[in-house]
Amino acid sequence: MSSQQEKLLFSERLKEALTQANHPISPTFISKQFNARYSGEPISVQSANNWLLAKAIPNQDKLAILSLWLNVSNQWLRFGDEDTQTGINTLNTDVFSTKDYDLLLKFNKLSETQKMLILNLMDEFQIN
Repeated sequence: MSSQQEKLLFSERLKEALTQANHPISPTFISKQFNARYSGEPISVQSANNWLLAKAIPNQDKLAILSLWLNVSNQWLRFGDEDTQTGINTLNTDVFSTKDYDLLLKFNKLSETQKMLILNLMDEFQIN
């Protein structure tokens, strides 16, 4: 399969995942939502637009964030070779809500000191 064909198929799967999650197919929306969840360097609207226009495929760490956010497997989003779109990289919506997952992503962005403060505070509120 050619590189351009891989980009086109990725773009189609990304649009499908956005549609199924009731999100707009918008580079501005994607970049805002992605950057709120990603602890690395933020992506530009142009980068998100390149994903939608089949000009680029994000690297593995960005694919992982996209797949978790859109509740599809990383493997399906990148390669499309699963029977279903869901997989082990997806959020278990029976146990965790999207807000729970967003909290986890925000927690992951904190420094180690900040994480310890939050964990200590959570311990104070724990009911035994």
